[in-house]
Amino acid sequence: MTTSEVSMNEIIKELYNGSVQSIKSVVPVEHEFDAPKMTTNPLQVEYGVLIGYSGSFKGDLLIEASHDVFSKIGEALYGMQISDDMLDSFSGELGNMLAGGLSTHLADKGIDTDITHPTVISGDAKLTGFKRVLEVEIRYQNIGAMKMSLLLNQ
Repeated sequence: MTTSEVSMNEIIKELYNGSVQSIKSVVPVEHEFDAPKMTTNPLQVEYGVLIGYSGSFKGDLLIEASHDVFSKIGEALYGMQISDDMLDSFSGELGNMLAGGLSTHLADKGIDTDITHPTVISGDAKLTGFKRVLEVEIRYQNIGAMKMSLLLNQ
């Protein structure tokens, strides 16, 4: 299915719904989602994972949070602490799981996608080059906050 067959607004709706569904199914921690926001501002990222999408639409999924939040989510998933040496690997894998869940959701809706390997961002990075961003903050009980951003290039 091409973007001419499905409106961009419908694709954005399914991107958001699929991302929320993926996060709920992958991260086994009580959570609260803030209302989504649309922006065109550059993104400042200290730590996160970026996965690209192609197919019916082009864009990226960015999951960002502190090292501590990623580590505590890993502990909730695996029942053991994630060492500092393994944090980047775990963060990339978490991104893969979330992007894979989103990709499956989109396929179920007839929206074709391919995903890239995860890119872990660590340090002080400024992301630009997208047309707009749909972002939502997720607060995990006793863990902290994570931000999910859908970088849209169409």
